[in-house]
Amino acid sequence: MTEDPNTVADVRAWVAKLRANLPQSLDVAALGVKSKAPFQLLCTREALIWRTEELARTACDALERDDFAAAAILTRAITENAALTWKLMDVLDGRGRYTPQQMSDLLMRMLAGSAKWPEAPKPVHVLDSLRKMDKTIPGVLSSYDGLSEIVHPNWWGVSGLYSKNDKPNFITYFGRGLRGADSSRGMITNAMLGSLGAFEYAYNRISELMPAFLAELESIWPDDADEPNSVP
Repeated sequence: MTEDPNTVADVRAWVAKLRANLPQSLDVAALGVKSKAPFQLLCTREALIWRTEELARTACDALERDDFAAAAILTRAITENAALTWKLMDVLDGRGRYTPQQMSDLLMRMLAGSAKWPEAPKPVHVLDSLRKMDKTIPGVLSSYDGLSEIVHPNWWGVSGLYSKNDKPNFITYFGRGLRGADSSRGMITNAMLGSLGAFEYAYNRISELMPAFLAELESIWPDDADEPNSVP
């Protein structure tokens, strides 16, 4: 296996950073406001960091085994996580575009959206979020499309990964890493690093924007009461 250990080490370091910062709880009272919007937004964000850490950790394991199809599937999901976190950031940053009800409805779609249960909120389409992120980080959609070529049972994800033709002898061989292994590995690792970077930026930007948002909302505490000082 011809792998660039520094590239994988970079991803592993990012995963370790995510793991060290996984939130354990979210206290509604500590937010100190009557609006449900901050809680909705932060609940989605904190679940996303748990999901991202799990997917990235497992993708690294797959890359080290040359399991490129599994690594690509996981990495594409990480890219989608980054896009949804970017959408959360965009909603918070552009909150003036929404009425309180519109913002709450949109955040509920991101928190509890489902295409399976008719009574659930309609989910946010991840491709819309990816297109939005691509306007700020050009190349996101191109990277996502490259991963999709492996994720779907197209040539690159099936014959391109697991077969190699010996044309002079009319024999086809099957296995892992028979051709283009370095190309597949490099594309997947670069996509994962880029997606983790976008995720981290959006995650941290939400933390920067949240205090101002909370200050704009009606407090649940009487004016003469002591208010919790903790803000995620």
